[in-house]
Amino acid sequence: GRRLYMVKSGNSTIVRSAARALDVLEIVVQAEKAPTFTMIQKASGIPKSSLSYLMQELMQKRYVQYDPESKVYYPGLALLALSAECMSTTNFSVELTRGIKSLQEETGETTHAVIREGRFAIFIGKQASAKAVSSVLNIGFKLGAHATGCGLVMLASLPDDELHALIDPVTLEQYTPYTITDKKRLYREIRRVRRYGYAFDDQGNILGGCCIAAPVYNREKEVVAAISISVLASKATISYLRFLRRKVKEKAQEISMRLGYL
Repeated sequence: GRRLYMVKSGNSTIVRSAARALDVLEIVVQAEKAPTFTMIQKASGIPKSSLSYLMQELMQKRYVQYDPESKVYYPGLALLALSAECMSTTNFSVELTRGIKSLQEETGETTHAVIREGRFAIFIGKQASAKAVSSVLNIGFKLGAHATGCGLVMLASLPDDELHALIDPVTLEQYTPYTITDKKRLYREIRRVRRYGYAFDDQGNILGGCCIAAPVYNREKEVVAAISISVLASKATISYLRFLRRKVKEKAQEISMRLGYL
């Protein structure tokens, strides 16, 4: 397990105790089945006497609950209440902004956060790199969802009847020679997005620019937004796109979890 020590010996004991408590809570919460004292002791490596005292403290504060019949430990009411409080105070736009900012810093590429309005993608966040690749002029910028990675991700989350009601009656905008305007081809692409959990846009709304996008879910397991990384088409090698795909999917999952998606 992780251990953190401070220079002063008095504080060292306090910090070590805090680290041990967090280790134990992680074991109790993440275990496939409710763990016994022995299982917690083996997983944490904490001496039995120290662990016994720690479990008593956690039970007293209701962070952990003990079942004397099956002799296992569960997350306690205080821990559940704390988790619920974290979820209820989570700010949607703050989490999206924080997420695409860290994604930009981790990759060095331009990142976006997008929501859907009908069949359009509305850009509500942008973190630009030094060499920005983006058609987005300002926050609130609107594009046909069919022409963007984020838009494809959000269209793919819709039931088929709702999707067809949005797309079938209209003529799809063509922003570049590469924009998907053929509806049969668009529906094929949407099925691919559903299968793989991400979307790739190859110069659909800006010449020379590609993007990879992934969905953001809320606690009701609904797709409420999408985030993307934009990159110069000239840089879009298979290995680099694979790296960006992993980064955007990981970040989208992280944001989703912060919004209550479990």
